[in-house]
Amino acid sequence: MRDLLVTGTDTGVGKTVIAAALVTALRARGVHALGFKPAETGIEPGQDRDSDVLARASGLHEALAAPLLQLAEPLAPAVAADRAGTGMNPHDVESRIAQLRHAGYTLVVEGAGGVMVPLAWDYTVLDLARACELEAIVVARPGLGTLNHVSMTVTVLLAREIAVRGVVLNGRSVTPDLPELTNPAALARMLRGIPIVETPYQSSGSPVTAAAALVDRLLD
Repeated sequence: MRDLLVTGTDTGVGKTVIAAALVTALRARGVHALGFKPAETGIEPGQDRDSDVLARASGLHEALAAPLLQLAEPLAPAVAADRAGTGMNPHDVESRIAQLRHAGYTLVVEGAGGVMVPLAWDYTVLDLARACELEAIVVARPGLGTLNHVSMTVTVLLAREIAVRGVVLNGRSVTPDLPELTNPAALARMLRGIPIVETPYQSSGSPVTAAAALVDRLLD
């Protein structure tokens, strides 16, 4: 299978958990899978970084999978980099992905926010997916507003000829409200055959492990 891009309809929708779950599911199938997040912002001292979560799911700390950009301010990578007086070269990102592929890994690449977020100026998550021929999995909130956000994201991906392998509605409530109950069927009708997966809100235990069993169907 092709390498994957995990992108979101917004920030804070749970991309890292789903990316780690996909790595876990792939490894359970015997695939030499690795999670990679090129740009990481909003880093807080003493807290788990997204790249650490991906490394644990991958079962190793591969030096080549370290982020090329890590910054403290919770902003789009290009904006945070400007403020920090640094930046990320798109060629370096694509070269790193090529190196990881050459090393034999199947990649799960986690973007930053949504598909139009700039990793560098004039280089979005969408550009990365297109340049590296990644197949997308879209992560979204389960509730009100997600029909619009998901359909716009999928439309943009398909317009750039990026295959969409599935949509994950992440964090369904223990007692779902009406939008959460109706959104999966509505999206299935709107997106014409793109698989829709729901993952529940998890207050304890491992959300990665719980999600891995659910997102596995997106890998067929």
